[in-house]
Amino acid sequence: MNDQRIDIEEEKPLDPAAEKLRRKMLRLMVISIGSMFIGIFAVLFAIVYKMNNAAVVAEQVEATIELPAGFQIEETQLSDGVVLLRGRNADGTSRIMLFDATNGMPRGAIELK
Repeated sequence: MNDQRIDIEEEKPLDPAAEKLRRKMLRLMVISIGSMFIGIFAVLFAIVYKMNNAAVVAEQVEATIELPAGFQIEETQLSDGVVLLRGRNADGTSRIMLFDATNGMPRGAIELK
């Protein structure tokens, strides 16, 4: 225990040149560590961004949609794998028909009167 007190008491302040060099090294270390953290976070952000915004490559789809006789299409829309056809039946009533975009199977129909 006495040896530790002697070591602490004998420690002298650094001369000005050595203190200047110590501060310069400390500043360089802080800048290096900071730039490493910024670089790591930039790479992680880019990875997460690319994963969330990855373009979905659409497969080529070939399907046949069977419509009622005399049905005239006025508007079409495609959203979330569903094809929406709005048109008129042969008797003139409006109708909205929903089909699966991948296989052409009907998913529903709405008559508008």
